[in-house]
Amino acid sequence: MRKLVKLALAAWIAAVAGPAMAQKTLTIGVAGFPDSLKTGWSSFTALTLSIQTNDVLLSRSNEGQPVPSLAERWQAVDDLTWRFFLRKGVTFSDGKPFTAADVKFTLDYVLDPNTKYGTASRINQIRSVAVVDDHTVEIKTKVPFPTLLIGLTNIVIEPKHYHEQVGAEGMLRRPMGTGPFVFERWLPADRYELRANPNYWGGKPKLDRLVFRQIPEGATRVASLLAGETHIIEEIPVDLAPRVKSSRNVELAAVATSGSFVLTFETRKPPFDNPKLRLAADLAIDKELINRQILDSTGEVLDNYVTKTTFGYNPAVKRRKHDPEAAKRLVAEAGYPNGLSAQIVTRSGRYVSDVEITNAVAGMLSKVGINASVSVVEGGVYSRMAAASDMGPMHVVGWYSLGDADFNTVWFADVGKRNFWSHPEYEKLFVEARSTVDQAKRLKAYHRMMEIMHQENPAVFLFGVPSIYGVSKRLKGFTAPSDRVMIVAGADLN
Repeated sequence: MRKLVKLALAAWIAAVAGPAMAQKTLTIGVAGFPDSLKTGWSSFTALTLSIQTNDVLLSRSNEGQPVPSLAERWQAVDDLTWRFFLRKGVTFSDGKPFTAADVKFTLDYVLDPNTKYGTASRINQIRSVAVVDDHTVEIKTKVPFPTLLIGLTNIVIEPKHYHEQVGAEGMLRRPMGTGPFVFERWLPADRYELRANPNYWGGKPKLDRLVFRQIPEGATRVASLLAGETHIIEEIPVDLAPRVKSSRNVELAAVATSGSFVLTFETRKPPFDNPKLRLAADLAIDKELINRQILDSTGEVLDNYVTKTTFGYNPAVKRRKHDPEAAKRLVAEAGYPNGLSAQIVTRSGRYVSDVEITNAVAGMLSKVGINASVSVVEGGVYSRMAAASDMGPMHVVGWYSLGDADFNTVWFADVGKRNFWSHPEYEKLFVEARSTVDQAKRLKAYHRMMEIMHQENPAVFLFGVPSIYGVSKRLKGFTAPSDRVMIVAGADLN
């Protein structure tokens, strides 16, 4: 009798506690959230959030190459036509089937100027999207479009029927797609909570729940990882990396990126409409010193806008030597013999050691008469400032090339809608470079564009930055991404 009671009690405990104990929740600490869950924010953090619930037509390998996702394969029909063959048997998380109509709806929505889709410029050479049948889509471009495939990796596919039911505002409140996870709760500037999609076409995730937490300060992110409160954290400051290395329960995962970290000027108004001041700033900043002392020589000091491994890099354009005396003379010649004051806007933890780098830059500028103060703003505030094209006189930002200069140079072109500088020849070359599949012609255009930027200094090109992640040793099946878009559908916690 006593044995039966024990067995019954054990069975009851297993029934009550078992499901809770079996729950596997992966918690990820990120430096900042976008202002909302609107798709198309031009940041990889925003794409990381949306890609959990909404798949892309083509995904990206860690080498930046397009690989199958909702499209199983694709082919170029002619110079202006691409045909995509979609995966069959895929459903949205509400059970409705995914079809070619959803792809057409999404791309038309992205390209509609009224949508104000942040990454629309990635695919803006599309002329039309046609449904061939339920599982085939045909895209026609205005001109030969060499970066279409990689551009599509930034566009998450949205459900036509759900948009028609709840509208764009409903999608903001409760995103829904074909992705591996299903939306549960969004607390802006705090956390984003999801649960596993049991009917995911790629197989039910091994995780039960996924939580993203906004933790702006690098030291706090590291502390949360070491305490076991998070299982992945991004952008570990270089000076804190030894703490992670010395822990038995976590490890570092560093990966090279194609991200260019730059100090961008507002050239449309004083004081940085004056090219002498922009040149002075470039000469004032000792990039090699910052790389050694803050990045522990893990960054690539930039010669021009893109990293050396990016298609379009111009080896003939070399960075200027640090020359603070020349910088002082230029500040005086620009009409500021007693110096001037200006602010630099940055986020905290968006890039490795970003606040530390920005403070060092500000100190060097101040020594030559550009008395710079640093304003550290929360990610949502930064996004609103960027959307309003009002970043103040200077701001720091990182642009990722994904291996092709088009993805960097677009942000200094009118179509990118993030340019604080404009140049007719640069604009002409940008359009030419993305309108031909002749790689020699494209390379020639990018080389000239790098020369123009070197002459005009719309920004000070600082570093190609690494990404340094901290990862719990309990986690399996996660690869640190070179583009900062975290894919965790195949991850598991032991």
